[in-house]
Amino acid sequence: MDGGKWTSNWQHRQHAVHFDFRAAMPIGMLIREYESFSDVVLLTRAIQQGITDVVEIGSATGEFFRYLRAKHPHVRYRGYDISEPAVRRALEKYPGGPFMTFTGDPASLVEVTGGNGTPGAVYCKDVMHHQVRPLEFLTALMRIPKDALILRCRTRDAGPTEWDPEKSCQYHYDGSVPYIVTNVDELVEHIQNAFPDAEIVVLRNRMILGGLHKRNLPADCSRLETGTAESAIGIFFHSSSRGKVRIEDRRDGDPRYTLADRLWFGAARLKRALG
Repeated sequence: MDGGKWTSNWQHRQHAVHFDFRAAMPIGMLIREYESFSDVVLLTRAIQQGITDVVEIGSATGEFFRYLRAKHPHVRYRGYDISEPAVRRALEKYPGGPFMTFTGDPASLVEVTGGNGTPGAVYCKDVMHHQVRPLEFLTALMRIPKDALILRCRTRDAGPTEWDPEKSCQYHYDGSVPYIVTNVDELVEHIQNAFPDAEIVVLRNRMILGGLHKRNLPADCSRLETGTAESAIGIFFHSSSRGKVRIEDRRDGDPRYTLADRLWFGAARLKRALG
């Protein structure tokens, strides 16, 4: 990601606070929460097929590390994030944990993450659409793992991608960050051009992305017919389904929260309301 105004917001102290909301979740609740997401379903597939080491790009305050340690303790993990406050918070909770900062420059990703050997899989949730040049970032991600890249990003079915972050962005803290909604066909074509033999799975959790959460997106991102979605993408480099593309709708699952979970959520909301 470029420097300057597009990255400074990730260094805001509030960023670590915002992304640490799962820290107080009991472990059973945390597992149910993560396993409701389609991107974790795809990563679980990779782990079940023999992946034993995962690099997370965008590790925030380390809660996915807690999930993996509990559910898949045999998987070796390393986490990288551009946010120094988030990494500091992760290390406060998990002293000596495998968390590191990186500059956010796509060109540095392979060098930074490859220092301890090439990982089997890379997991990158909700990072790509915040890049100034998302496809360049994606290319860098695809060069890191041996076997699989799993990510979650924002896609649209109809209409071209708006690549200008001045016209497609979201307000955070003291300024704006890119919020790029990539045309799904452009995304698949880019992956195929780089790795024509890879299996590509796109699971679209459809929702209207425009008009919410301080987003300044192209007007058609507020229209149902544009087909915007939070999409889980699985790129499997050595799959038996070589070169196949599967695109389907799949809502994120129901975490099946227990009564204790719901009481926890209520208490957490009350605590936030009271400051």
